Amino acid sequence: MKSRSQILGLVKDYAIKVLTKNLPDDMTYHSINHTLDVVNSAEEIAEEQHLSNEEREVILIAAWFHDIGYTKGAESHEKNGARMAKEFLKKHNYPEKRIEEVAGCIMATQMPQNPKNMLEQVICDADMMHLADHNYFAKADLLHKELEKTKVCKIPESEWLEMNQEFLDKHCFFTEYAKNNYESAVKENLKKVRDRLKSWKKAKK
Repeated sequence: MKSRSQILGLVKDYAIKVLTKNLPDDMTYHSINHTLDVVNSAEEIAEEQHLSNEEREVILIAAWFHDIGYTKGAESHEKNGARMAKEFLKKHNYPEKRIEEVAGCIMATQMPQNPKNMLEQVICDADMMHLADHNYFAKADLLHKELEKTKVCKIPESEWLEMNQEFLDKHCFFTEYAKNNYESAVKENLKKVRDRLKSWKKAKK
């Protein structure tokens, strides 16, 4: 079996190659940049949760693969991503138990999130870390454009802000680290969304 650094290096190279070459142009949010963000957040959370090296390895592999299914289209991208991860890891003789853990983490990112263990909780929190980002609106705008392109329909600004408000209001992180360090930032972004929505409605009167 390959060492941790070897398998992670192979996974990273493969994911970057596939995401940069095969993602549709419509994927303005679910891009290589988002995957890099999730990988960094997953590494941070895993370390702060004091997970083992083996657990961190599984989480980082899942983070690199979690959105690779978008190269096959937005529909069922989690299933496609899990399948692609399994195929790749089996070729490199990765242990079957860990392959299933990687696939479980990828599937756990499907909305609504429903993680069943700590590994899945970490990847779910990493995938939603943009909700606490100081650059929240810039990232939300990328998702707004992506949804309009992929669904081929216009989403009015007021409707989009209301969707953001509802999502932020209902969101809860799973890991203790994310709860303690990022939920307050989510609440701040929720307030900004509410203020922007109020201003938009006032301007339209």
